[in-house]
Amino acid sequence: MAITPSVPATTNIVLGDGILYKDYELGTQAEIGAVRGDSVFNVERQFREQDYNGSYGPTEGLKVKTKVIVTMKIALLELSTTNIVNCFAGMANTDQTTYYELKESLDIAAADYWDNMAFVGQRSDGKAVIILMENVLGDGNFAMAMKNKDDVVVDTNFTAHYATTTPTVAPYELRYYKS
Repeated sequence: MAITPSVPATTNIVLGDGILYKDYELGTQAEIGAVRGDSVFNVERQFREQDYNGSYGPTEGLKVKTKVIVTMKIALLELSTTNIVNCFAGMANTDQTTYYELKESLDIAAADYWDNMAFVGQRSDGKAVIILMENVLGDGNFAMAMKNKDDVVVDTNFTAHYATTTPTVAPYELRYYKS
């Protein structure tokens, strides 16, 4: 017996290409810059079972969400001083007349947090898809692998943070545009 496969609707296929923005739809919106390779959006959701004496396993209605951690990893190709300062919290850039000096600080300043970060992509039907993360901090490691006859691509990691005024609202949203 032949099985007829389920053919996906073009409205449900998200393409992997897109543009990354800092402070999307705000007056300070800026494209993060050229990236190469995979960008990975991740929502890590943690749950806890509310256990009770005599239970044989998970019981419907007794699972509690305890944590939602939202991150995005991008492979940054464009290593401008602006991108390095923007993408790695605690970095400072000083103009030394003939060169720029980038130094690490142990402090995380309020300016290190972005209002938001957006991956703007599209579905195979041409409609927009946006992943929007809020209160974003570039909190990944800063490592540059120098490969023979290849460009340096730096993996960066961004974490969305809950706002102090809305600590129970997950700091991300997905937008699937209708037209």
